[in-house]
Amino acid sequence: MNCEDFRAGRLEDGDSPTGPGHLETCPSCRARVPDLDTGRVLLGDAAMWEEPSPELETQVSRLIRSSEPALGSDGPKRRPMGRLRGRRAWAAAAVAVVLAGVALSVALRSPAPDWEVAVPGTALAPSASAVVKGWNGEAGTRMLVTVEGLEPAPDGYVYEFWLSKGKLHTSAGTFATNGRFELRSGVTRAEFPRLWVTLEPLDEDEGPTNQTVLDTRP
Repeated sequence: MNCEDFRAGRLEDGDSPTGPGHLETCPSCRARVPDLDTGRVLLGDAAMWEEPSPELETQVSRLIRSSEPALGSDGPKRRPMGRLRGRRAWAAAAVAVVLAGVALSVALRSPAPDWEVAVPGTALAPSASAVVKGWNGEAGTRMLVTVEGLEPAPDGYVYEFWLSKGKLHTSAGTFATNGRFELRSGVTRAEFPRLWVTLEPLDEDEGPTNQTVLDTRP
């Protein structure tokens, strides 16, 4: 089973006889499981496939405006709290549904990355791993980095992401714990092929330490 088949199957029914085996060997798909499961739930909702009413935007805007205090000569006029809370909740729910649909639509239409690579943990962090997806641009590289298995950085420290070519290193940014981050660099991976992460103290030294926790280089 390849990644495309696994992801399509996860979106369709959430299960596959060969799915668990694929997840054991593919950190990229493991990182995508929460998003795929969320997408499957949203796609299974019949409301996602209904054509929205042309008046939806106007109705939501009207509800939001009606939840705001009305101004008068004596200042804001109070409305009954139950009615106000109900309107705000309804408006918030309507906006959340609209935004969820838009977010899913954008995610499904996002262009595929120009490259994708798994970054394993080192002896300092053997349980850690990362998946990096990169989009090449005229100004450099945009990267979506998903990190798991790292201990939170201690007080006074951060993790720093590097691209390197031999002894030349350029930082793409810092983070403090596991998660998904968008990082940018003014160079391309073709020029600086090594991707790695170090634990860095918050000091004036701009170079990497020798505390490497993730690294594409063996």
